[in-house]
Amino acid sequence: MNGAHSPGEVAVWKASIESSAPLLGDTGTRLEIVVIDLDTDRRSEPTNVDSWRPPVLESGPGSSTARSGASSGSGTSGWKREGRLPLPADFLTPGAVLVRKSRTVDGNASVDFIGTIKLVSATKVFHFPVHSWVSSDHDWRVFFEGTAYLPAHTPPSLRDERQRELQELQGTPATRTLERRPADRIYWYQTYDDLSSAGEGGYRPALGATARRPYPRRIATNRGAADGHPDREKPPVKAGDKPWLPYDEQFSFDKAADFNGDTLTAALPAAFSFIAEAGDQRHLTWLNLLPTAVHGLVRNVLRAVLGYAEPPAANFDSFEDVLAFFGEDAASRGSSMAPTQLYPAGQEAAMKGFGAPHDPRNPAPFKTASGAWDFRLNSAAAAAINDQIAADRVGPVPDSATGGPSSGAATAATAFAATAAAATAAGAPAAAITAPPQPGVPNLIGLLGSAVWRRLTNDPSHDINDLLYFPVPRVVDGRPDAWYTDEEYGRQALAGYHPTAITALTQLPEAFGSAIRAHHVEAELQGSSLEALVAAAAGGAKPRLYLIDHWDLSAYWQEAEEEAEAARKAGRKPPSAVQHAGRCLFYLRKDEVTGEDTALVPIAIELAHPGTHKASNGTSAPLPPTAGEVYARSELVASPQTLAVWRLAKAVFRSLDTSIHQLVAHFNRTHAALEPFLIAMRRQMSVMHPITKLMLPHFRYTLNINRNARASLINAGGIIEKTFSAGPFAMRLASAVYGKSWTFAGQALPEDLRERGMLDAAGRPWLDYPFAIDGLDTWAALTAYFDQYVSLYYDGDGAVLEDGELQAWWDEVKTEGHPDIVAFGLKSEQQVWGFTGPIAKRSDLVHVLATIAWLASGHHAAVNFGQYDFTGLILNASSLVRRPMPAPKEPAYKELTGAALGPPQERVFMTYLADPFSAVQVLATVKLLSAHARDEHTLDEANDYIVDPAAREANRAFIAAVKQLESAIETRNADPANWARYGLAAGTAAPLPYTLLMASSPPGVTMRGVPYSVSI
Repeated sequence: MNGAHSPGEVAVWKASIESSAPLLGDTGTRLEIVVIDLDTDRRSEPTNVDSWRPPVLESGPGSSTARSGASSGSGTSGWKREGRLPLPADFLTPGAVLVRKSRTVDGNASVDFIGTIKLVSATKVFHFPVHSWVSSDHDWRVFFEGTAYLPAHTPPSLRDERQRELQELQGTPATRTLERRPADRIYWYQTYDDLSSAGEGGYRPALGATARRPYPRRIATNRGAADGHPDREKPPVKAGDKPWLPYDEQFSFDKAADFNGDTLTAALPAAFSFIAEAGDQRHLTWLNLLPTAVHGLVRNVLRAVLGYAEPPAANFDSFEDVLAFFGEDAASRGSSMAPTQLYPAGQEAAMKGFGAPHDPRNPAPFKTASGAWDFRLNSAAAAAINDQIAADRVGPVPDSATGGPSSGAATAATAFAATAAAATAAGAPAAAITAPPQPGVPNLIGLLGSAVWRRLTNDPSHDINDLLYFPVPRVVDGRPDAWYTDEEYGRQALAGYHPTAITALTQLPEAFGSAIRAHHVEAELQGSSLEALVAAAAGGAKPRLYLIDHWDLSAYWQEAEEEAEAARKAGRKPPSAVQHAGRCLFYLRKDEVTGEDTALVPIAIELAHPGTHKASNGTSAPLPPTAGEVYARSELVASPQTLAVWRLAKAVFRSLDTSIHQLVAHFNRTHAALEPFLIAMRRQMSVMHPITKLMLPHFRYTLNINRNARASLINAGGIIEKTFSAGPFAMRLASAVYGKSWTFAGQALPEDLRERGMLDAAGRPWLDYPFAIDGLDTWAALTAYFDQYVSLYYDGDGAVLEDGELQAWWDEVKTEGHPDIVAFGLKSEQQVWGFTGPIAKRSDLVHVLATIAWLASGHHAAVNFGQYDFTGLILNASSLVRRPMPAPKEPAYKELTGAALGPPQERVFMTYLADPFSAVQVLATVKLLSAHARDEHTLDEANDYIVDPAAREANRAFIAAVKQLESAIETRNADPANWARYGLAAGTAAPLPYTLLMASSPPGVTMRGVPYSVSI
């Protein structure tokens, strides 16, 4: 035979569908597949997979289940189904498959997650990287074979499907503004008009689309405007419902099941709804661990289980009392946190409070007999709450695993609550209600299966008590005399949780309105002068003075006072946090003999609060709005009494730093800034596009985590407002800084460092700056990889310019995703984007992509995964300041300096910082935010979307470079010459290696690991 096939002749292929979603009920059923042949442009007859063998469970590590958020070796479970696929005999090259999911026999909607589809002929294997949910409401979905094609190179047989798929994601001018239904796949843009909450004082203005409040856009949910508030979106119809999100942007089962998945919107806000109420601690109850929707049903149950806890004191008693948050962990490991040099020589009596015995017969509320704080629950209460939270994660109780809710079914959470309440009413002891919930028939365990239920409940990391157990933060672990030193304070500006704010000082402070003058600092400058050092740096010499400027925090003082007065008149309690603005000036010390750098230390701190400019505060004239009270190190550290003032100034300024870190370096620059890039990519660039395949891992879970943040972190009354000094003006501050400072061009790490004056003429950091040094190596690895990858598909600049999908993406990002800064004349297009018009060169494309990837990976990792280990210690970084920083001659200043050294003075000191209830909320939150999930996808793992051999080789070379960088970082961390990594603060503390840009990490709080994307 010559290889020709007769009409109607059929060849049987082997086909398989793989998924990382759990195998539940009728998962993997009622699916039909049609194959599109690349060469003939013909379609096969539909094949129903129900004729195949039933789906089987596959478990990691080492399973072949495809990633839906499950990284290889993560221990996750999925399913696989395979069978015969009859195709016309002349089908040789499948180019795409069409997949359709049918409704249940009862007519309910039905969904399945498909990771990959594999078709095997007698001679070849074809992989289809699907990574998508299919719904019975979608009709036929198209999924292309993994080969990447630029638009101009798309095979003719696939062009219509490529365009049709994009049109579905774009919607039409009419459909893109309709309220979303669960299975919708339309991507569009909307302002941040969903931050308000119900009730008095819950209104927050929309961010975006005005010159006063510019901001990036989020994904459109289109719920319509609230009555009387055209800039305020209606909340979801049902209390507790999550805002709409496309299925393909939602957490995988394993991500959602992990405690750091949806816990931000479920357990934590409920857990601390009373704790975070500033100044109101009378009604604390662990009932608030439960989602709001089930409070009424389980109130009686948990009252019997837990009772009402007595609130602890409103303030910490001493520094030791703060460290007692970690007392149990320290005791279990034999680690001492008690400092030995906290007070100057000869003041040893002041240390007598540390290690003082506690009365085991009369422990304080929430404390053990040894004096350690302990917010954990007893085993019965914890079991009840863990099961309830797990049930709440599952969501609606469905008729089938992939079907919709049964008629009149409650959620699993409310079903559990009703069952528990009924049991209590029948006389069952509440403490015995520890079994998993039984939400009707079929019960949830029967529906999910015991193995899946164990995945939700048996992992220790899913235990509420795990979240409320606080290990010793690394900043104090083994280094008890580090946190309070000036050397450590400066070191953290370069290698801490917020290393992106420091700038070289190249002009005198009075030039930008500061009150810092030469007489405040010259005793610290090792024989030089302020003017000489500034002039040298401005002339290109190595800077020795550095500045962190957080004066932007004063932007809303007037508005804050007006709203506080309105609250008082309405009988509401205004926020208790005190707004401050400030600046910190640092000096880079050198060895007097060798001239080598030895430490970066703060030498002057300038602070102001809303009352600073209302009166003279003891000075001859009121300070101008751009200036504050200056606290000079040389004037304060000499006396043991005024040393507390210097330390308090540092603590207040560090609190400002935590607000700017969380709102600007973290949320603005990564979460908010990146979301429009993904929306535009989904709308304008096909999944076949090589750039889409390259970049999709860098957006994994970003829309879901941003939705969660808007629901409970940055919203009115959310965690940020309740525990950070910026309070209800947090997001307005974020908007103001975005409009003033944000440029896409400035997000590229080399440009960011240059703009801050941190690089020499050769592009090297001036000083030992671990974030910059390791970050520039990460940037170099990304750009080398992207340059190699881009060159595989674009043979020159002309091909870039002619790529219609790429240019439409870039234009839409600028005009729809980030339009405000240019549209309202705050900056020019050149200033914001680095160039005008389309992306015209390959080098520009590489730079744009590397900038996005850096923000999503390295930058986010550097500002996120160190939060617990630096800010978990309130003494090192308090998110909240409750009293105005005292100025000399004020009674509060005398109160602090006049108190006896040791616990009496420390007790006064702690009235300025976070209280115990705020502290436990912050600790639990940052512990959650600092943790890696089981299904984390880090830079040292393969990009699953890439199939082309040459592109996979480029990806492997990048992974090798990333692993080599880990080794280089380990070497740097071990070198005593690198004082910002290894230097011993005060000569007694252990080193704290800089590991935040080491790519790999196991699950948990590890202070390392660089995921591809902003996923927590």
